[in-house]
Amino acid sequence: MEELAEKMRIDNRSRLIADIIMAHSVSVLEEEKKYAGSIVILYDHSRGETVYAVTDLQHDFPEVHASLHMHLGEDLCVEILAVKGEGKRLRSLLAKLREVSGVITVQYTVVPIQ
Repeated sequence: MEELAEKMRIDNRSRLIADIIMAHSVSVLEEEKKYAGSIVILYDHSRGETVYAVTDLQHDFPEVHASLHMHLGEDLCVEILAVKGEGKRLRSLLAKLREVSGVITVQYTVVPIQ
């Protein structure tokens, strides 16, 4: 536990435990609870349909409030989405993003706001 606390730069054991519990509970995304946070999508830009599919999903989900696009090299891009909404809608968005051909990984960080 001390090694993890050091890596996370947390010097209070109670805070460490609370942060671990919060991270785990948020990873579940309860259906009716509201969350705000970010979704990070890493994808292969050379597959043109990937870009359009990711953009279309952003338009299909009003839970996406903003996005940031970064070029990581010749073929790799990352898209960072600022999101706010119910857990069931965010889970649906995550699932649809992960189904897009050319998407390498989708990760998210959210906090409960309700």
